[in-house]
Amino acid sequence: MVRRLVGFLIKSNYRVRLEISNMGQSADVVATRGRWVTAIEAKIKDWSRALHQCQAHEQIADYICIAVALTDIPKNLEQKASALGYGVLHYSKTRDSFKWVLHPQLNRNVWAPQRRQWSRGLKGVPYVN
Repeated sequence: MVRRLVGFLIKSNYRVRLEISNMGQSADVVATRGRWVTAIEAKIKDWSRALHQCQAHEQIADYICIAVALTDIPKNLEQKASALGYGVLHYSKTRDSFKWVLHPQLNRNVWAPQRRQWSRGLKGVPYVN
């Protein structure tokens, strides 16, 4: 699923890095476009864990998303993600493609000192082609 997500993001003009460290955890995918940073947690089943993981990304990412490969998007996921301003991407195995279920809102909780520190470490990580 992550490989397909990378392809989807690259086609949408993002530059993509994988497994980027952030405060003792890692973001599955970090996609950048211009100065904007999007952190994405990818899950095949445990989307509630992704919600918890995304909280750490609020200090460094302008946009936060959860990518899931479920048959259907649970209403509970959509409601919780919407309340938090997170985006939701759905991977359909039958169509072998991603689509936006919910676009993320601009995160206003970015902590500038943490973002600067995190960005320094990001510079040494290569992009995925």
